[in-house]
Amino acid sequence: MNESERLQWLTDRALITDVMSAYATGLDARDWELWRSIFLDEVIFDLSSWTGQAPRPLDTDRVVAGQARIFAELTFTQHSITNHRITIDGDRARVLAHMRAEHWIDAGPPEGSDRYTMYGYYDDKLVRTDDGWKIAEMQLNVTRTEGNRWVMDEARRRMQAKREA
Repeated sequence: MNESERLQWLTDRALITDVMSAYATGLDARDWELWRSIFLDEVIFDLSSWTGQAPRPLDTDRVVAGQARIFAELTFTQHSITNHRITIDGDRARVLAHMRAEHWIDAGPPEGSDRYTMYGYYDDKLVRTDDGWKIAEMQLNVTRTEGNRWVMDEARRRMQAKREA
């Protein structure tokens, strides 16, 4: 790798790491414009390790709107994405990164904690666009959970109740 190629690799790596940081920051700050900015218009969202639903291409604007409604019901969240392992091949990249996602909701659950934590890793595929690196495929691999999954179910229930009202 010559000097110019090395500089490009380092620049791309920094920009890709920034995309992953914007993922976590956008969610926790409820900055939906920031969160939307890191995705292509259609993205394969693979949450099958947590939801059991098969991955499929989805309209990113719809996904962002749905996340905004669910996260509005949570009191606080904190997403950490670390240990980025980035492979770059021209205008395509793959990122494997550890994640920890904490979720809290106000009002006591029927039993247990008001906190739900997910541990695992992301296996994301990005493409270089005229607007920078964007996530084309997002795969969440949940390897462990702690706390009360009711927190997420209750946030979804509250969101649906508001939509029906």
